[in-house]
Amino acid sequence: MTECRRLEFQLAELKEFDHPLNKELAMAGKDWMQSFLRRHPELSIRTPEATSGARAMGFNKVAVANFFNLLIETVDKYQLTADKIYNMDEIGVSVNPKGMSKIIATKGKRQVGALTSGARGETITLEICFSASGAYMPPMFIFGRKKCNKLS
Repeated sequence: MTECRRLEFQLAELKEFDHPLNKELAMAGKDWMQSFLRRHPELSIRTPEATSGARAMGFNKVAVANFFNLLIETVDKYQLTADKIYNMDEIGVSVNPKGMSKIIATKGKRQVGALTSGARGETITLEICFSASGAYMPPMFIFGRKKCNKLS
């Protein structure tokens, strides 16, 4: 939000508008931000979901098309039915998370992301697995490995 308020000030200065914005802080005030959001009800303040750069680069039209082509080919080849097709999803939960800044996003969006560094501390991985027919397995927790001395 601070970046948006600074940008508004820079724009007003660039366009040489007569404005009541805070010249000492070189940004618009919090009241301006609240008024801006009221004028644009399609926007809301959200906390972005952390997304690594590698993941963002790997999610593209070609990669998605290749995945679905391979899926269709495999389902047809092995004549798979819904009770034999399982999906596994995982999420890494940081043991020592750092607070994410807020961003402005379109209302109704289910997910907004922001790039983050891969090294953020220790994580615990949670996994769930379920079939296309609705069957599921209990969730699985994967904790980081611990260095152990071998017993001889």
